[in-house]
Amino acid sequence: MRYVSAAVESGPGEPLTYLIPEGADIRLGDCVLLPLGTRKAVGFAVGFSDTTEFENTKPVEAVIDTPFTLTEELIDLAWEMSRMYVCPIGKVFTVMLPAFFKLKIRCSVPAPESLPSYDDLKPRDTALLKRICRGEGAEDIENLFDGRESEVKSALTRLEKAGIIKRRYRIAPPKVKERILKGVALGHVPKKLTDKQKIAVDALIKAGKPLAATRLEKEYGVSSAVQRTMINKGILKPAEIRVRRMPHFGAATAPRYDLTAEQTRALERIIEDTDGNAFAETLLFGVTAGGKTEVYLRAIEHVLAKGKTAMVLLPEIALTTQIMNIFRERFGDDVAVLHSALSHGERYDEWQRIAEGEAKVVLGPRSAVFAPISNLGIIIIDEEHEDSYKQEDSQPRYNGKDVARIRAKRNNALLLLGSATPSMETFYRARQGEIGLITITKRVADRPMPKMMAVDMRRMYKSGKVSVFTPELEEAMRRTLAAGRQIMLLQNRRAFSTMFLCRDCGYTAKCPNCSVSLKYRKSSNSLVCHYCDHSEPAGGVCPNCGGTRLGKFGIGTERVEEEAKKVFPEAKVLRLDRDTTTAKGSHEAILSEFRRSGDILVGTQMIAKGLDFPGVTLVGIISADTSLGLPDFRAGERTFRLLAQVGGRAGRGEDPGQVIVQTFDPENTAVEKAMNHDYVGFYESEIGDRAELNYPPFTHLATILSSDEDEDRAMSRAAEMAEALKSLPPELSRKLTVIGPAQASLGVIKNKHRFRIILKSPKRETLVEALRLAFDKAPGCAKHITPDIDPATLI
Repeated sequence: MRYVSAAVESGPGEPLTYLIPEGADIRLGDCVLLPLGTRKAVGFAVGFSDTTEFENTKPVEAVIDTPFTLTEELIDLAWEMSRMYVCPIGKVFTVMLPAFFKLKIRCSVPAPESLPSYDDLKPRDTALLKRICRGEGAEDIENLFDGRESEVKSALTRLEKAGIIKRRYRIAPPKVKERILKGVALGHVPKKLTDKQKIAVDALIKAGKPLAATRLEKEYGVSSAVQRTMINKGILKPAEIRVRRMPHFGAATAPRYDLTAEQTRALERIIEDTDGNAFAETLLFGVTAGGKTEVYLRAIEHVLAKGKTAMVLLPEIALTTQIMNIFRERFGDDVAVLHSALSHGERYDEWQRIAEGEAKVVLGPRSAVFAPISNLGIIIIDEEHEDSYKQEDSQPRYNGKDVARIRAKRNNALLLLGSATPSMETFYRARQGEIGLITITKRVADRPMPKMMAVDMRRMYKSGKVSVFTPELEEAMRRTLAAGRQIMLLQNRRAFSTMFLCRDCGYTAKCPNCSVSLKYRKSSNSLVCHYCDHSEPAGGVCPNCGGTRLGKFGIGTERVEEEAKKVFPEAKVLRLDRDTTTAKGSHEAILSEFRRSGDILVGTQMIAKGLDFPGVTLVGIISADTSLGLPDFRAGERTFRLLAQVGGRAGRGEDPGQVIVQTFDPENTAVEKAMNHDYVGFYESEIGDRAELNYPPFTHLATILSSDEDEDRAMSRAAEMAEALKSLPPELSRKLTVIGPAQASLGVIKNKHRFRIILKSPKRETLVEALRLAFDKAPGCAKHITPDIDPATLI
């Protein structure tokens, strides 16, 4: 007998063992239909054995034909991630595969063939059975739920055990499939042809492949009637043509140019690393506008010439759109892009192009690291410092950089990390010699770095003339617009205002589901929560005291946009944030319009990441202090890199740039160092504090989040986990520091109370082992506890 280990998304942590039916052909990575308790589940074959310790092992029910294949490399990657992030392997597969590939099991209950007896049934079972007999469950049992899912499922189980009904299961097909067009191919071509027939034959010979019938008609004037006649005579034969839905992008914006001396040296080092045919990791530490993208392109050209492939990860969809234009111009259809803003059909076809080897370069944000590409020669992570490479909203809470490192090692490829403001951990590793370091200190064409100026907001408030724009910023904006140049304004908060407060009683509008204040959106006159999406009308009367003196405090991007339009009515003002980019293609549309005819672009940190607009000569930062006061040890690092990165958008063309930073704390180290473009100085100041407080890179962190709608349950589970961690064997516990549990900084999110434990250890492996042993000691907590290895934030 043969057995298969199957990873089930909704099953327990470890894969489950099933008997392989006689004659069944199950291969590694196959999708299978499995019995799981009283229901059915979809799983993936991740291992095989000839024996099992379990008795009465249930057989696999079916092998499911799917439009995707899990390669051996991706299965090995899933196992590694399961161990690294203390997460069931079934959950790993849920993040590896695009949503449209996920298969759902549908259950139906046909009416019994013979009329059942109702005598011994409970009243609620009788009522349900009558509905079944009327055929209400014949299509899907969801039609029977009426908001009582668990109750109905229990009743169905009782009726099935009594032999009265029989549930049937089927696999709902994926949301998308291949796009097939009717076409024609050459058959037997006679010597004599009509003019139209000759046109059709010549077109097919020139194409060297079948052509769509509609294309022959529209482009060559060969009507469907002529085509049918040719098919009847055997001159043509019917064919099916698979059409790829390729994402549409605009024109290229970065023509090839001669490399600078620093770029040339950097490229030579990178080529040397890729030619070593062994894993290597290198940091490309280059100033903004130093030409890192061109170095990436040349390195990829070299890798492709060797017959290998490349992967490029980017932090934002907006940046993916711009870079894709450049890559598509350089590499044509060899480039595939994967990101959530594509349609299901586009993502499906791009995935298939990669899997079938049509695409040699994969481009996309964090999730593109799971692309089914093989024979990698280089993986590039642009803007490697960005927190967006870390998954924070579901398990496993993986870091795209860690996963890329695993893939690079398995392919003996180069992992190239690029940034003008590397993360503290990455720069520390480079300084220690653990990874390579390549430096670019000058901008392309020897352009100067932008002039940075900090404006003390305290002076403006003392004068009593409070405005979104300080006089210094407003005057600079006037000069820039008069010169016909462009402006970017950063405010790292969405909405119009960040607080809605009653001046009479002090009431603040708060989210009923989260422990945060509601933000005011003027466009819809509503109060919204940016965590759970709760929304309510913004009334004119205080619900607490009945007063009408309601104030809107704090500045969001919507307010900055309105103020810019008010102060500069002739200017074309655009806004780029999450609220304006919900529609498909909106990122590209806004950025293209700004490049083409925009004067002022207002945005959140989305505009700080790698965007290249030669016409931008002024960048204004409305409030540099947004992140400085947050209770997180990375607050200073985030502030420095945000100022440095968004400032780097200025002066990338022929004209020099200027950056004006509005701040209440100009003496802060992060602000001071950013004003001088001094990353190394900031690093040396910050690294001393990290060492003194024993924070990364001198230690590894993990957090354990316990959340529940019941506060007592959330706290008790956190306490149980803390006790399990503190009672580990001495040889492990002495390497571990346990802090907490305590209420998280955001104590309630989406109606769930949150308590957190923080773990510290010099080695990541110690954290992983400690968490696994603690889960074994407190098995009842596993479903309600979320571990996070090396979290991006402690908030």
